[in-house]
Amino acid sequence: MAQNTIEIPDLTEQTWLITGATNGVGLETARAASGRGARVILAVRDVARGREVAAELPGRTRVVELDLASLDSVRRAAAELTGDDGEPIDVLVNNAGTITPTRRETADGFEMLLGVNVWGPLVLTRLLLPRVRRRVVVVGSNAHKAASFDFDDPHFRNRRWSSSRAYAQSKLGDMLWGLALDRRLRDGRAEAGSPGVDVQLTHPGWAATNISNATGNPTLDRVITGICSLFAQPAAQAALTTLYAATRPLPPCSYTGPDAMRHLRGMPTLIGRSAEASDPEVAERLWALAERETGSPVR
Repeated sequence: MAQNTIEIPDLTEQTWLITGATNGVGLETARAASGRGARVILAVRDVARGREVAAELPGRTRVVELDLASLDSVRRAAAELTGDDGEPIDVLVNNAGTITPTRRETADGFEMLLGVNVWGPLVLTRLLLPRVRRRVVVVGSNAHKAASFDFDDPHFRNRRWSSSRAYAQSKLGDMLWGLALDRRLRDGRAEAGSPGVDVQLTHPGWAATNISNATGNPTLDRVITGICSLFAQPAAQAALTTLYAATRPLPPCSYTGPDAMRHLRGMPTLIGRSAEASDPEVAERLWALAERETGSPVR
């Protein structure tokens, strides 16, 4: 059966920065953007793998080391990208994310999923924003609908941690910081590289990628992989929602996802989000918390 696709415009004059572009949805996003002529900056933790991917892409590429579990690494990557040899970024795709089988912490002492999925991308985006010319894309998840952000204990230090609870909270955090940033861009409180920069949120659906293999139990991981191979959509299909969010003329801070099977698979379309993910007051609370915890003024 032929894979569904969308029409992607000519991207020859554009530069895309994609985090987590060495596998899964990020890799497929990079392939599609490069195939349409974009210069692709691969911001990746595994530089050797990043160079392998870069060599396979048809267009112009650059590889930058980025470990979202370390704010020092985030700041180094941003400094490299905004230095003397920096360049404008038309589309910044915050795709990288993680899930762990046990509670872990980042180099900065953050709960791992909150640090990697929320704080790291937020700080990176803030630092790169003066270079961005058109759009910031945040890859979220409908898992956000299962969460309410716990501002008293966001790192699960005093409440029960589970991978599903921590992941859902982190994906809600993505929705909230995206909303807060978009509001700042539209009312002039953020330093954007060009007028008209906006934020788009997207949900890839149920994708057959290695993020599903995070139980820590090899047997269970094999079972999950088998189920995914039957029901989940291929990573290239899941990447269509990111490409749609990155290229289509959409209302500011829209949320796109697959149109079928309760938004788990299908073609990209506008979808709804939870009430909390739409609440500007909660978004402002999260933005303020991020500023306090990361020590990075994000205005």
